[in-house]
Amino acid sequence: MQKNIENLLGNLLSVLNPKQKSVLGKRFGLQGKKETLQEIGNALNITRERVRQIENQGLEKIRKESRECLLEMTEIALRHLESVQGVREDEIFVREIQGLVEAEDAPNLGNKIRFFFFAAKEPIYSRETPSTKSFWYLNQNAKNRLEEAVEKILRVCATENKKKILEDKNFLAGITDLSEVNLLSISKKFAWNTFGDFGLALWPEISPRNIRDKAYLAVKKHGLPLHFEEIANVIYEKRVSARPVNIQTVHNELIKDKRFVLVGRGIYGLKEHGYEEGTVRDVIATLIRTHGPLEARRVVELVNEKRLLKENTILLNLQNRKYFKRLPNSAYDIREA
Repeated sequence: MQKNIENLLGNLLSVLNPKQKSVLGKRFGLQGKKETLQEIGNALNITRERVRQIENQGLEKIRKESRECLLEMTEIALRHLESVQGVREDEIFVREIQGLVEAEDAPNLGNKIRFFFFAAKEPIYSRETPSTKSFWYLNQNAKNRLEEAVEKILRVCATENKKKILEDKNFLAGITDLSEVNLLSISKKFAWNTFGDFGLALWPEISPRNIRDKAYLAVKKHGLPLHFEEIANVIYEKRVSARPVNIQTVHNELIKDKRFVLVGRGIYGLKEHGYEEGTVRDVIATLIRTHGPLEARRVVELVNEKRLLKENTILLNLQNRKYFKRLPNSAYDIREA
């Protein structure tokens, strides 16, 4: 059923005197931005404490004389919270209430919807803190469930291998099914990155804050080496960054980041994907030490698992007689000093 928020709000405020109506309008942002006690006091030439008294008097008057006007909205809100585990993040909650009452968009609509619940004192509002977003909840039991869910997943993140949490989709599904995504979304300690991975908000794989971490996440998710220009494009196109990044800045940061290996001209791969740094000669020598003498074709194949190089470049290095020798069976070995 469509609710005319303006009419309901008008009925609420009709019991107030002009000063109470003015203070509540400014305090809760019913006509514009929310104002502080000090700002309102300065405008009315009264103290902050006097503003607080007028605010409290106005709210008490509404609760006493306009209770019926509050009931419709609060009943809708309480039923909705019951259906979503008793807790909901503020912005989401307000949008959902708007949809449930079929209220059309209007200036300051969110603040007006919130005002009904502040005036009624139900559901209960929890202000934003360093660790949680602002949210609404039914009762203390619902708030306890939120805290228990957060603590449970914090323990998981502290005891399980981070790579498993980030990459094992079945494992992640178990976490979110068990702990309820709705509850976790309220905590600032967790987040989902642009690729849908879940983890601690402080992990660079979840909330990359600098160019190096953004480049790392972009290449890691792409799975293959990329030219630094392509990395810059992927960072923006995949929404790892909200704004385009400077190509040269990306290149400069990649050079300094030990997680990356220059595997071709301007092309970077990740060490964790098996790419190795060092000269071509160094890579060949490492492969021969690992696998034993190798034929030229096999050397080319194995080197290109570590680096992206032209075949001739690899063969020229392999044929350097100072470092490698060709055996009678056509395989190559390291020439001992």
